[in-house]
Amino acid sequence: MNSSIYKSLKSDFISNADINNKSTIELCITEMSSGNFNKAVDLSEEIIKKDINDSIGWASKALSQANLFDYGNNLFFLKSSLTSLEEFRNKTTLSNKEIIKVESIFYTAFLDRTINLVNSRVEEVIELRKKALTEKKKAQAAAIGAALSAYAGSQSKSDVGKILGYGGAVAGVAAAANFSSNADLLNNASKGVFGVAVANISMSIGSAISLKSNLSELDFEIRDTAASTLKNWINVLAFLYQQVIENLLVYAEDLKKKNVFSKSFREASINLINAPEATQFIYLSKITGIDKSIAEFSTLENHMLSLKEVDEEAIKSDTKKMSIIFGSVMALGFVIIGSAEYDENIKNIGALVFWIGVILAGYFSAKPIGKAGELKKSISEFYNTMKNFKINTESLIVENMIAQKKVIE
Repeated sequence: MNSSIYKSLKSDFISNADINNKSTIELCITEMSSGNFNKAVDLSEEIIKKDINDSIGWASKALSQANLFDYGNNLFFLKSSLTSLEEFRNKTTLSNKEIIKVESIFYTAFLDRTINLVNSRVEEVIELRKKALTEKKKAQAAAIGAALSAYAGSQSKSDVGKILGYGGAVAGVAAAANFSSNADLLNNASKGVFGVAVANISMSIGSAISLKSNLSELDFEIRDTAASTLKNWINVLAFLYQQVIENLLVYAEDLKKKNVFSKSFREASINLINAPEATQFIYLSKITGIDKSIAEFSTLENHMLSLKEVDEEAIKSDTKKMSIIFGSVMALGFVIIGSAEYDENIKNIGALVFWIGVILAGYFSAKPIGKAGELKKSISEFYNTMKNFKINTESLIVENMIAQKKVIE
């Protein structure tokens, strides 16, 4: 944001200020124009201490603090700036056009600050996501190493070789679990950071709506700066939206890879609608008006809602049936091998039966039957639909958005 636009307030502010405050107000505007907002806050509070009803002091405080807040230790600046803006509105004697100018500069500062904060959050999430992916790759490598160590141990003819081989397998499994745990922690951290970013942008929607409606009332210099900031804000919102979509895609892709026989697959599928990735996507879609303007959103939301209605007991029953089928075939293979004694042909038949059981297990994992199959198909359809769901700046129309008025606690 071009801080020189604060100079445009000088004439209006000084002409409407108490004679005892004129020099302080002029200095305050100079500090704001130079980007020295902490100093400008001090000067505006000095004006208010002299006269609590001085609306120019309240306006100066609101404008200065709008450039200083964050959603951590400096959240109070945001709350205070909004309160100060309201005090200005209640006490001012400026004309309607002058009030619109003050409000528009405030909205521009608020959006510009939000852009910086959200960009910082998104960069943090992307970095956490990269680290999580690295940990997952380490986990996969450790798991492969464990399998190779176990195989080497089973093939070794010496006791030492077996101990080293199986010991390496145990260590590999432990390492894989550790890396996998690290990846989960990083992913969970990114969800929290993303939640804050979504909350940050949602808080600024009301200002974007008001600023857009004010543009035609502004002088060229302020209008140009305000329009540029509004455009940048929409770009950041579109980028954040795409990252929220990406997070949900990662969740859905992980679901697709999960073993259909596992409890985690059933629970993660059924609870998809309540997962942070899904709630952030739905919330952002609704407050931006995307839920009304893009038909595919309803398809995605219906997919998520239908998963919530899945009968978990029916899924468990079908996975149990599949387990019994391939487990019985594998067990039969063992029985045949065990009863063959010295007959190599029968042993080979038993081994063949056992491997048929293994193949069936792999087939059922990829193509489960019954309700389990329907669930896996639903997840795949959701993922494919989500992958084709694209948002760009043209999709985001400020007039369709819904203002969020509550300040984050």
